[in-house]
Amino acid sequence: MKEERGRALAAVREMRERTSGMLAEGAREQAARLDEVEREEAERVAALDARQAEAEERARGVLAEAQQVFAEAEEAARRRAEEARERAAEVLAEARARAEGIARETERVLRDHADRREDVQTHMDHVCASLSALTGRVVE
Repeated sequence: MKEERGRALAAVREMRERTSGMLAEGAREQAARLDEVEREEAERVAALDARQAEAEERARGVLAEAQQVFAEAEEAARRRAEEARERAAEVLAEARARAEGIARETERVLRDHADRREDVQTHMDHVCASLSALTGRVVE
């Protein structure tokens, strides 16, 4: 019985050693896998960081270009507005000058017509007086 006990105890020790060895081997394999997973994750994080940095750089470039285009558009709009104001002032000055010219021409035509009317009235008065003198009747 002692002998059996000794064999059983030896078998248990052997089993314990093999189990400890298997556990140690499993732990090493798991640690190696964990190291590999951590390395792969670090590589993925680094790649994502690099892509993000590239995307941010492209975004900054696009933003800078958009700001430049916007500034140019604002400047162009300002210049066009100024040109429009200048042209409007020119058109108004031309219109005022033309209106003044038309007013002067209208006054001249009215004076000419008034003078002509007086001439015609004088002539009509003379004709009426001549007819009255020839016919002996008063012509109105």
